Amino acid sequence: MNKYLLLPCVVLLGAGFSVNANNHVLSVDQVALQGMQFAFENDAQSKPKNSDFTLLNTVLMSSEQGKRVAVVTVRNDASGSRILEGSHFMALFADGQRKTPLSMTQGVKLARGERRSFTVSFGEADYPILSVFTSNNVE
Repeated sequence: MNKYLLLPCVVLLGAGFSVNANNHVLSVDQVALQGMQFAFENDAQSKPKNSDFTLLNTVLMSSEQGKRVAVVTVRNDASGSRILEGSHFMALFADGQRKTPLSMTQGVKLARGERRSFTVSFGEADYPILSVFTSNNVE
């Protein structure tokens, strides 16, 4: 085989691996706008577990395969320490579906007034996340 023919094949093969590897990279979708109201039906009455946690800000991210992740910053507004669990969060997707995170399976203790950021995964979905909320920031 001619070495001039082999070189483009090797370059194209390498480019294919490069593109495939980039499919797993997360990209920032947007910085979620706090207080934005959506009016999707919620027949199942899905909502996050009641808590004293307030969501301060959210950055939504996704991969080309549809992995949905959010970086959230929360504050404990209770008069004492509380355990933050994944069930205290919920994401609203562009098809109206609501889901709790798949990650954050263990609770995290937050002192009174403590603020902390977490990266939480909502798995894979065809539709993007529009917002993430707690019972104090209900959609």
